[in-house]
Amino acid sequence: MVVEASGDVVYYPGCLALNVYPGISKTSIELLKLLGVKPRLPTSVLCCGLPIHLSGVAKGEHVDAMSCFNVAKLMGNPDYVVVPCNGCYLTLKKALSSEEFKVKCAVKSKCVHIAELIWANRWKLAELAKRDLSGLKVAIHVGCHYTHAFQDSIKGEDGEDLLEDIALAFNAQVVDYEERHSCCGAPAVKWVGSILLELSQVKMVSVLNSDADVLLTMCPACMLTFDKTQYELKQLEEVERMIPVLHVSQFVALALGLDPKKTCGLHLHLANPNNTSTALNDLIGWPPQEEL
Repeated sequence: MVVEASGDVVYYPGCLALNVYPGISKTSIELLKLLGVKPRLPTSVLCCGLPIHLSGVAKGEHVDAMSCFNVAKLMGNPDYVVVPCNGCYLTLKKALSSEEFKVKCAVKSKCVHIAELIWANRWKLAELAKRDLSGLKVAIHVGCHYTHAFQDSIKGEDGEDLLEDIALAFNAQVVDYEERHSCCGAPAVKWVGSILLELSQVKMVSVLNSDADVLLTMCPACMLTFDKTQYELKQLEEVERMIPVLHVSQFVALALGLDPKKTCGLHLHLANPNNTSTALNDLIGWPPQEEL
């Protein structure tokens, strides 16, 4: 699969990478620049629409229309739209592949996930690494909306999937766990408090039992689910520890030596270096010097 982002490129953060985990957007933009891409940042965009579709408020065709309005009108119909979120990827790619909306909105844009660009350039980025991740044990969660939505989703070359390929390129140790292919629970938004919580608890306990130092993801919705779930489990004393949940952009940025607080925003996570993995803390020099 050929993965690129050239010409006129817009970075579309999505709701969670903009409002909950700004470190995802900061690191994604920094990595794009390192890869020679100068993304535009839209001044005004709408939600991709997937959350309201999953909750039953909007039909699929309405979400497609919202996506095309986002791209054609608010983004100015770029050559590529780069997203850091599986949900945004699913929604925008589906809409931009629709022949109906291509005609109605004169859309020419293609959608690419930042994880795909990192994967395609992983060896180039690994050459720039300033932190040794060889002692870091990493659990992988790709996410349903990427893995199962499209036939051309990237599969692993060196490992089982694109995230394992990326982790291996930076010499991290990938650990297996029983629920690796299970859903995080976030798509079950209609059943909040029952199915969502049960799925996420089973998944997160399985990750913690794997003895992983961090959980690597490529979706902010999955991140939020895992972040909240393990925090709640720890408060209820149902688990003994928490581990950082890192977006792939943050993971690579840390390997490249970028600031874990000012650039990666790790202090904004519920499961952050203040109360989690000592292995990651040793690698990134946490706490920051100014806080000592």
